[in-house]
Amino acid sequence: RMDYNYYYQDNQIIFHHSLSKNPDPDKFTMHAHKMCEILYFLSGSGKYIVEGSEYTIEPGSLMLMRQSEAHKVQIRPDCTYERIALHFSPSIIQQIDPEGKLLAAFKNRPLGQRNFYHRGSYRSGFVLECLNSMKSDTDDDYSRRLSIISHLFPILSEVNAAFIARQDEIESKPYQNISRELVYYVNYNLMSPDLSLDSLCEHFLVSKCHLNRIFKNATGSTVWNYVLIKRMMAARQMLKSGKPASEVCQACGFRDYSSFYRLYKKYFNTTPQKEKSN
Repeated sequence: RMDYNYYYQDNQIIFHHSLSKNPDPDKFTMHAHKMCEILYFLSGSGKYIVEGSEYTIEPGSLMLMRQSEAHKVQIRPDCTYERIALHFSPSIIQQIDPEGKLLAAFKNRPLGQRNFYHRGSYRSGFVLECLNSMKSDTDDDYSRRLSIISHLFPILSEVNAAFIARQDEIESKPYQNISRELVYYVNYNLMSPDLSLDSLCEHFLVSKCHLNRIFKNATGSTVWNYVLIKRMMAARQMLKSGKPASEVCQACGFRDYSSFYRLYKKYFNTTPQKEKSN
């Protein structure tokens, strides 16, 4: 069960302070967001898996995920899991920072790398103070939104400074092992209509069972569920940018529109045409 100490949502922001007592690990599945995410870890024990990379989380640590970066938390059920999460659209930042310098920690790094900041690598107390200051006692949505946005920029500035300080950090290479190579290969060929379990097994010379086991250990998801989630996130962005549904269907690797339509409705509870018109 998850309890919200605070919750706010509009079309550009989702902000919540949440508490899960005796968290059920099965409830925390692999997923991705259409927004950037900042997650401050307050209590609990476990690890985050982001695109094949594992991070052990601890109180005061920070996780950053950019748009469509697939991730999953593996949390111990005997410890209360408390966190503050902020999801925001990059368009909020672009109005003030058109060059996107404040988003460097989200965008200027390889997929699934440098997502984690331990509490000693940045001013964790300052960031927590900013996050707590986002909470407003008023019922006025305009004031609640303003409180969140006005404290977002100091957080991004602090995170950006910590990111720059880590520029000389040695990156793990995509071909470090088969699991990272597999995640890299799937993302590189994500929109290809020829991407399939059979083609992956042929390329990596492993059985379907072994392939899915490797991939699930790396990402927390089966290969095909991962592919579909990433394709759906990309399709949603394309539709919202004004592209025709039939063009989006082909661009996202679907051979027929009916399959694309059914999956889109399943994932987002709306049709591609309605999404495009919103």
